[in-house]
Amino acid sequence: MLKLLHEITLKDIILLDATKNASSLKRYWFTPLWLFHNRLEKLTKEIFDSIGGKTIDNLQDEFDKLNSFRRLQKLEALCKAVKIEFELRPRINAWKIILEKDYKDSEQLKNVIEAVKEHTGIEIKEPKDLKEFYDYVEHKIAKYREMYPEEEKQEGVKLTKVIYSVFNYMSEPYNESMRLITFVELKSMAEDRIKQNKPQEEVN
Repeated sequence: MLKLLHEITLKDIILLDATKNASSLKRYWFTPLWLFHNRLEKLTKEIFDSIGGKTIDNLQDEFDKLNSFRRLQKLEALCKAVKIEFELRPRINAWKIILEKDYKDSEQLKNVIEAVKEHTGIEIKEPKDLKEFYDYVEHKIAKYREMYPEEEKQEGVKLTKVIYSVFNYMSEPYNESMRLITFVELKSMAEDRIKQNKPQEEVN
């Protein structure tokens, strides 16, 4: 008979991961695993799904990447808004001359200029300022790609590294006798701590 999920310890799953043999999940040594093939598949999936394949360092990197990506999204949206406003403006001025009517400039133009200054420090007053802004956005895009290049699919992180990193991050003594369900809670606490302590940094 197999152990239930709440009976499984870290030692059990470390042995499972290292040996690729599910004997550590048996409640009794004489239990023939082939009798519980379907249950064993389900149990091992529950185990690895509950832990995941990320170390705390990996999780920290993901938060950094997410924050940088959101920052980049704002800049790219702002860049599109600037292009729309400054490409629209000359056409409006042309219609003023052709139709001899008093067309108003886009009311959004002022808001866009203020947003650019707020997010980049660049004040758009003349054409050269537009180039400075576009170059700024291009630099941020290039920097993001440099910091977070597309990675080829690699082998998953070793399970032991995940476990060690959680204990280390939480300043807890390593304990392979800890129940899996307790460890999952510890890992969740570590992830929450990362989210709370992570400063909202920008890509330089």
